[in-house]
Amino acid sequence: MRGYNKVMLLGRLTADPECRQTTTGKSVAHFSIAVDRNMPKGSEPVVDFHRVVAWQSLADFVGKYLKKGMGVFIIGALYKHSYEGKLGKQIITEIVLREINVLTWKGKESKIKEPAETVVEEVEMSTEELSATISA
Repeated sequence: MRGYNKVMLLGRLTADPECRQTTTGKSVAHFSIAVDRNMPKGSEPVVDFHRVVAWQSLADFVGKYLKKGMGVFIIGALYKHSYEGKLGKQIITEIVLREINVLTWKGKESKIKEPAETVVEEVEMSTEELSATISA
């Protein structure tokens, strides 16, 4: 049986993306998004935070256009890796970005409540389309 690894999240950036180049010259960008959990009415709101990594043309796009507080709908794959840190072995789970839609929230702004209306802007592209647009 073949596995299936796909993650879809709708949330807001918690900070501006951190962008850099690897030693081999590949672009990489890291950012985190906050996702409100669907809770029963009357319950305390719960927010989950997810670390996202984008590579090459998607990293260039993320670094150029995304800012703290922006709404995004992302599609990616879940990956786990480890490294030796000051506190011993550290394990990190990240979402490797495959597609992104940048969203605009209309209505009363709130970090806890859902926006009144969500509008997808004209940034709905696959990785291949995005690569062609950035290199043009």
